[in-house]
Amino acid sequence: MWDYRSTSTEIKAGAPSVAVFGIGAIEQHSEHLPVCTDWYQVREVSRGVAREFNALLVPALPYSMSQCHGPAPGTLWLRPETLASVVRDVITSLRSQGIQKVVVLNGHGGNFVLEPVIRELNLTYPDMMIIRPLFDGGFVVADIFEHGDVECHAGEIETSLMLAISPDLVRATRVDHVSEVGREFFDYAFLDKWTPDGMIGISSAGSAEKGRRALDVAVERVVKATVETFAALELLRRDSSSAEAEA
Repeated sequence: MWDYRSTSTEIKAGAPSVAVFGIGAIEQHSEHLPVCTDWYQVREVSRGVAREFNALLVPALPYSMSQCHGPAPGTLWLRPETLASVVRDVITSLRSQGIQKVVVLNGHGGNFVLEPVIRELNLTYPDMMIIRPLFDGGFVVADIFEHGDVECHAGEIETSLMLAISPDLVRATRVDHVSEVGREFFDYAFLDKWTPDGMIGISSAGSAEKGRRALDVAVERVVKATVETFAALELLRRDSSSAEAEA
């Protein structure tokens, strides 16, 4: 695996054909979790996935579409068109150095612009395969978490993950809150208008043991999905090339 600690010469000699590019967020996570929560989580999963593929690990993007948190202190965001442009530029730079496969891991559920921009990039660069294995919803595993049905933000799942990744950053005070409205309200009003504590879920149920298990599951699932997706795309391209040759 190669990352920001590698030299350009080392990366060139290794000639990685796969890159892993995580996208996080800097946004409020209630009273007990740091604003870097989404960023740290996607960094951790991205590193595990890159290690499995001996890939180039692109430094995870800290900022993305966190407008739904509004003026909450510490929250930063990019406009959808800005995030789309950043993703395009990063992937174009990877292509220029011979990277043929890119795994984009989305660590923030609000990044709806990723789907169209990845579709566009695949159409623009048919010599590449750019995929987006599901990451943001992959932690809700029945045999690990007890409250997945009410989880949304800063609850049992994210608290557990941060206790596993950086327990020193998790504050002792935890708030539990079950929202009376659905996730669609992220599109209608800033989060503090419908959950004053800035969170939705049962943070008191979080534990480091759950977090470690969930991280292992996340890496395993992303690796499996990546292998299967690349294999399916390669088969589609072979079939398409054969059909064109016969025509």
